[in-house]
Amino acid sequence: MYESHHVSRHFEKRRQQSQNKGRGKWAPAVNRRRSVINKRLPKLALAVHAASHLILAAEASTGVGSDCPYFVPLMLDASRRMPLEFALADAGFDSEDNHLLAREELGIRSVIPATIGRPGANGPSGYYRRQMRKCFMGGPDKDHYGQRWQAETVNSMIKRNLGSACRARSPLGRKNDLWLRAITHNIMILANY
Repeated sequence: MYESHHVSRHFEKRRQQSQNKGRGKWAPAVNRRRSVINKRLPKLALAVHAASHLILAAEASTGVGSDCPYFVPLMLDASRRMPLEFALADAGFDSEDNHLLAREELGIRSVIPATIGRPGANGPSGYYRRQMRKCFMGGPDKDHYGQRWQAETVNSMIKRNLGSACRARSPLGRKNDLWLRAITHNIMILANY
């Protein structure tokens, strides 16, 4: 998630708290404002090459929501750009369909923690999701999964070097702004090699 303008969300939250003193903790106006802000938040999903920090694919959007729908276009774009051995993704991408795409259609080993579903004897539904639950108990997948933090490093690099606030006001403008940041990040990485 990126900032929709140059005032940080933390500052907005503190300002709102000081304005709402005496109105109660969960004032309706505050919740309405929060939902409007969340719908405008720029969001950037990335497929990152862990060793080089190059962005292989990017999906930009606005608003909050599940990361699951971004997995398919990210994997398809990234696999066209270079051969992939592993796809490491956070729990927001957890879905049996995402495992099926990566493993059976693209031939890539997917490592996504299975956190969604009923906890119990059966665990998560789906063959690959159950397999993920077993592998994360202390197998080699847990060691490989540590490299997923390289994607967080890339997000941090983008925000630190190029700023975390989008300048555009429209959703399309914000998407273009995020894509431009991804391209600029790759150029900066290549220029330093």
